[in-house]
Amino acid sequence: MGIDKAADLDYTLVVPSRRRVHNMPVIRELLPTALVCVDEREVKEYLTEVPEGKLLVHPPLDGVARVMNWMLDAVKTPIFIEIDDDFAGVRVNVGTRRFITDPVEILNIIENACRATQDLGLTAFTFAHSQHTVFNRADIWPVRPVQQCDNCFGVMGAARYRKYDEGLPGRAAVDWTLRTLLEDRCLYVDMRFRFDCGEIFSGAGGNVGLVTTDQFVATSRKLRKRWGKHLNTEAPGSQKRPHVSPLRLQVSRWNNKAQR
Repeated sequence: MGIDKAADLDYTLVVPSRRRVHNMPVIRELLPTALVCVDEREVKEYLTEVPEGKLLVHPPLDGVARVMNWMLDAVKTPIFIEIDDDFAGVRVNVGTRRFITDPVEILNIIENACRATQDLGLTAFTFAHSQHTVFNRADIWPVRPVQQCDNCFGVMGAARYRKYDEGLPGRAAVDWTLRTLLEDRCLYVDMRFRFDCGEIFSGAGGNVGLVTTDQFVATSRKLRKRWGKHLNTEAPGSQKRPHVSPLRLQVSRWNNKAQR
């Protein structure tokens, strides 16, 4: 399928993948312009589903943070966009609550976020994590300034060169997002859309099995000490997996008077 990227946006869309060859037909259908980034030891398997010209091959690296840092260096375009390899489609949080699998429409959503972030002089964008309308209120606040950057996110400007802390297994994205909020003040978060990448730490492949429970707990403790009141460790009432250690951003970027 031939899909043209916007001529005025210089970006690269990358899907880092590990042991998920089985999901590559879906990724190729939904994101035909994306590069798939894989370990050199898995190239043979991925070539069965991904054309060689769409593979971005990295050397053996230990941990997601190291892979992210490698990609940030290897990809040279001013805008870098990452989507997880278990992506299945885009769920709409407003209107008719559609489920989008049209690759042109998906790319339009991503490019719109790119353009808005660029026009506003911001450095990073992402999308909603939940479809829970009580929490999202996307009909009232379609764009928010705070959200953890994962599932699908893009970086530009200063954030384009901000590296992940490789000493935080399983939680590097939390730390990266907080440093971005500290240094660049806010993000562009489009709450109207959620890039559905399945349930966190589930299934096979991807990040599953890379971090032990002890590492996860130790990293969470380290982050809590580093960021203090800006992290909330209480599990929300809607959390369905109580064994997953809760860690939520608690950073205020609202002007209360403006919300009245």
